Amino acid sequence: MIASLRKADFLLFFSFLAIAALIAAAPLVRPSGDGQKVRVIYREEVVGIYPLEKDIDIEVERDGHLNIISIQNKSVYMKYSDCKNQICVNTGKISRAGEIIVCLPNYVIVEIIGNGEGGGENEVVDAIAK
Repeated sequence: MIASLRKADFLLFFSFLAIAALIAAAPLVRPSGDGQKVRVIYREEVVGIYPLEKDIDIEVERDGHLNIISIQNKSVYMKYSDCKNQICVNTGKISRAGEIIVCLPNYVIVEIIGNGEGGGENEVVDAIAK
């Protein structure tokens, strides 16, 4: 049966395969522009949205766990977490829209968002960060 396949058949097959791979990967591609704000989420609840230009430390203390998020020089990083694995702390600094830091044990997500996402009149800044 393989002998009956022609070069055009292989080309068509691999073309369809390449198109399918591109379609499957499309949702994974996020915008990579400069971020404008930092959104902090705890268990699907927005803790606050903060400007990336303002240097502040944000404490997220929930259910006996503590995470300290630091915004400095238009980038953000997890300064401290009391979780065991420290993956969130070791992630390093992020600064571009679509990048995230996740602390799974403490249910904290830090994400960089662009101008059109979140904030506005519903922008929240918690009292600790002021």
